Amino acid sequence: MSSTFFGLETARRGINAQRYGLQTTSHNIANANTQGYSRQRVNLNPTTAFPTAGMNQPSIPGQIGTGVEGGSIQRIRDQFLDVQFRSRAADSGFWHASYKSFERMEDIFNESFKTPESEAQSSNISKQLNQFWNAWSDLASGKESKSVLKEEANTIAESFNSVARDLVETRGQIKEEIDATQREINSLLDSINEINVQIRGVEPHGYVPNDLYDRQDALIDQLSNLIDITVTRSPSGGQASKVAEGAATITMRGADGSRTELVTYNDPSNVASFSINYNDSDFEEVSSMTVTKGTETTTLDAGDLAKGEWSGLIKAFGYLEDSTDPNSIEGDYVWALNQLKDVTQAFAREVNAVHSIGYKEPNAGGQMELGGDFFTFSDDGIPFSLTVNEEILANTDNIASLGVNLDSLVDKTAYQELLKQSPLDYTAIQAFLSNDNNFKDGTPKAITGNHTNAQLISEIRDVKVSFGTESKQIGTFYRDFVGQMGSKGKQAAQNYVNSDLLLFSIDSRRQEVSNVSMDEELTMMIQYQHAYNAAARSITVADEMLDRIINGMGVVGR
Repeated sequence: MSSTFFGLETARRGINAQRYGLQTTSHNIANANTQGYSRQRVNLNPTTAFPTAGMNQPSIPGQIGTGVEGGSIQRIRDQFLDVQFRSRAADSGFWHASYKSFERMEDIFNESFKTPESEAQSSNISKQLNQFWNAWSDLASGKESKSVLKEEANTIAESFNSVARDLVETRGQIKEEIDATQREINSLLDSINEINVQIRGVEPHGYVPNDLYDRQDALIDQLSNLIDITVTRSPSGGQASKVAEGAATITMRGADGSRTELVTYNDPSNVASFSINYNDSDFEEVSSMTVTKGTETTTLDAGDLAKGEWSGLIKAFGYLEDSTDPNSIEGDYVWALNQLKDVTQAFAREVNAVHSIGYKEPNAGGQMELGGDFFTFSDDGIPFSLTVNEEILANTDNIASLGVNLDSLVDKTAYQELLKQSPLDYTAIQAFLSNDNNFKDGTPKAITGNHTNAQLISEIRDVKVSFGTESKQIGTFYRDFVGQMGSKGKQAAQNYVNSDLLLFSIDSRRQEVSNVSMDEELTMMIQYQHAYNAAARSITVADEMLDRIINGMGVVGR
């Protein structure tokens, strides 16, 4: 038979179990606004019924329940949603970095406008190229002076230089972000590793460190935005609870499907540390990354980073696609600088070529000289530079706007045949004009006021010139380049919006599972409170029964 005092222990267990529930509910309410906190619940389990099976078990109608116990306190979290979130976080981080990089690039070029008024007030290269060609045309027709042309030339040269400098400056800021992100990644890995040590120090004793799990998961979420990772948890051993989640192992996924273990759950001394290596070249592009784990060192190509904000920054800044090939430079800003250099170089080359076959104003002795270079272009280092020839800056009479006086030529046909070639061989034309034997004695080589060479320079805008393997007008090549930049930026923006919306959707579902609901917690509080009061009332009832037995029985007839 069970003891008369049997019900007291059952009620006591009930009081304790409901108290655990009330305390856990209080903890949830206190952390309702704590970032990254996952609500917790007490897992209540019935205690072993009485009697247990055995040879000496009492003969009673059946097993009697002995109450309840708090088996464990477990956080409410969907691990599958965590996996989804971290995979999409890497996508979102990559496209966010790419989008922001293109946004800054587009601001530098300033080639898109909302209204015609804003375009008229702008100083973008497209507008200034047109003003430069128009200045030559106006000079040829006598509408403007050479001083105006010189100012337009200075303006367009400074615009090319300014955009190049701004690209290099912004690229330098991206480099600082790359280095800061590297330090942040290393700090996060160290923090995750330290929490692993704490988890493995607690779990073997049967405790479930839910708050440590939350802190670690928050750090892992931050890390997943920076690089593409997978997370597995492994048991700590000992007398660990069945609901203990274990310590985390962090593995980075490469673009080629490779795996690099960064944090090992049971080896705190084997945490990875990243360092980034820059190439010794003009662009100082990222050549590789070094992963150091204890005494082991692994070198990764920059292209091995699959996703994540770090990868987006590196691919905007510039990197070697193959660390063994110094010519395999890729990157959005490297591409933009090279495209800008190509159009600037072609612009200077074509203007100089036509300028070199025109004539300057007569000097003090009445002699007429061929024009030299109008622009000075230098691509030594990053960025390049474009300046107006110092002789022209000193004296606008050195602008070779005058065309050849055909009547002064001994053989007009030979000169005209040179002009019919396609493309024009400016070196041959200049050599022809430099030979005094091709001119009649006593006849001026050019006529003052006849600015036909200025007209030829203005027509460069309509001439297709060579850009590597293709031929385009200078303005068309530049507009195509700006269009590609805008297209890439739009694609990055759209991908960022899409990935961010998907990430937000997944995170919303995570919060639905893990977040603290005040209504739900208050309901649980009332539920635990009533159960606590009922268990306490059971003790009161048992006490009254025992009082009757102890003090009221056996007193008959007194």
